[in-house]
Amino acid sequence: MTRTRARTPVAAAVAVLTLAACALWQPIKPTPDNTPLPDPVGPMSVVTLDQGWDQSTRMSYWFTSQGSQIVPYRWFLVLEQAHSTERFRSDAHIEQLGYLPAAPGPGAWNPDGLPVGFTKASSKGQDWMGMSCAACHTGQINYKGRGLRIDGAPALSSFDRFYAELVAALQATQADEAKFQRFAAALGQTSPAQQQALRDDLARQTRDSAARLALNRPTYDPGHARLDAFGNIFNEVLVTALDQPSNARPPNAPVSYPFLWDTPQHDKVQWNGSAPNGPLGLGEVTRNVGEVLGVFGGLHIEDCKPQGCSYPSTVDIVALGHLEGWLRSLWSPQWDEKVLGPLDRELARKGEAIYGQQCAKCHLPIERTNPYRRITAQMHDVGTDPAMATAVAMRQALTGRLQGTPIITSLPKRFGDKDGGATIVVQGAVGVMLSTKEARMATLRALIIQYEAQLADELRGAGQFKAPAGWTHEKPSEELLNKVLATPAPHEDPPPSLAPYKARPLNGIWATAPYLHNGSVPSLWALLQPVAQRPARFFVGSREFDPVRVGQVSDQGPSLLDTSLPGNSNGGHLAGTTLPEADKRALLEYLKTL
Repeated sequence: MTRTRARTPVAAAVAVLTLAACALWQPIKPTPDNTPLPDPVGPMSVVTLDQGWDQSTRMSYWFTSQGSQIVPYRWFLVLEQAHSTERFRSDAHIEQLGYLPAAPGPGAWNPDGLPVGFTKASSKGQDWMGMSCAACHTGQINYKGRGLRIDGAPALSSFDRFYAELVAALQATQADEAKFQRFAAALGQTSPAQQQALRDDLARQTRDSAARLALNRPTYDPGHARLDAFGNIFNEVLVTALDQPSNARPPNAPVSYPFLWDTPQHDKVQWNGSAPNGPLGLGEVTRNVGEVLGVFGGLHIEDCKPQGCSYPSTVDIVALGHLEGWLRSLWSPQWDEKVLGPLDRELARKGEAIYGQQCAKCHLPIERTNPYRRITAQMHDVGTDPAMATAVAMRQALTGRLQGTPIITSLPKRFGDKDGGATIVVQGAVGVMLSTKEARMATLRALIIQYEAQLADELRGAGQFKAPAGWTHEKPSEELLNKVLATPAPHEDPPPSLAPYKARPLNGIWATAPYLHNGSVPSLWALLQPVAQRPARFFVGSREFDPVRVGQVSDQGPSLLDTSLPGNSNGGHLAGTTLPEADKRALLEYLKTL
């Protein structure tokens, strides 16, 4: 298959979007190991690791809104579960769905005790509950009654179940008069006029939420720890924003949530390497805008004329600049011997030599705290499940009202009646960023924030690390932004395979189960076995850690993963599978040290 390449660096920087890479920058003070979380929820002692963030930074990352609007905020605080009088947001229910409960505070952060990654945003006089990237990219592992909270690690949550149960709760509140009366009383809506207005609002919200649920319902439940983020983003832009129902496709290529450390330092991100960083930080802003479009960013593509369209949305572009800049200072986690047990360093030294032979060609080693670290994507087709990469590469869609309008990233080209889904999604994200003067200024501000965050991170490493020869910076300006937008991008040949995936450095890999891009292998030990010996069915979603196999306990959990279902193959990635068992043990011990 041949694919048309856009002709500006913006297109090169924003080829396809990612559900990843968010963070908020502030001056950073390193946090000591085993710092207790403030006011931890529940009886378990939960601590954080030294990943370069202080507590203020962590709270900002968890609870800063990026413009996502799911349901009215006050509703979420009091909404009951569909088949119970218990609050939907109760800690027990949130835990069942795989999200992380959090106590109120500290300070002004999270005054109502929302779960990690759940946010409050105001728009046109209405407060909304939404999600930030922390909801899907904050992990926790438990071992012998203690918990390790790991920033940037993949979540073990089930967004599909969360949203299905939220819609069911709204529908039950609308249909059950006693439930509605409790809902109205909790909101202080007691008069007949107030209750009628609330009924009308509830009916609209329930209708819209149910429609979104139907649009993004996968054929098979991906369960905990996985989501077809691209499928959701594509549907929200190609169907909802364009009002083209025939463009709908089930999101049937679920993947494990990527881990976020080192994301700004990569030249390309996303499992399929389809979202380049740069130039000038435009790629970073664009993929983050696209991420929000998939999690209730409210995009509409409208008022299309020969010169272009308008792209109103609820996305907070400036906040995304902060979020991306903050992520730059996040380090990968290191094995905590106080909680998880001591490392066998002699065995690990043997494993390091094996790693050099078996793994290092694809998974390049890096210095985890070096602010000048840069990672070049190593793209390989190693026989793993092709569903995700193929779905992104092959998706086509009717352009609808975009037909005949300019393709922002490929001027002076215009849309025909059909185009690649990725091209249309990028058009939506770039339109949000550049189609109005206000959006353009917000984008420029986000670029400057990212630039300042990079300088701050390098200053933090001063005295320990030195900049490589020729290391330069260009501060974003309107003039430079215009120059970048007008400069043709270098030609890049399409990959020889439709199913290449990115092999990234493995620092912190011990904290990121389940493994492979689609989460089809429960532990690193299982990944080192021949395919026929890997578990064909196992449970996902338990936070209980197995330090011997290095992964979550998989004989119990809220979701059963069946590798025989489409998109769930556990095949491929055969490196290390033919080693003697003793060498596998040594390699595994070394992987714990990264």
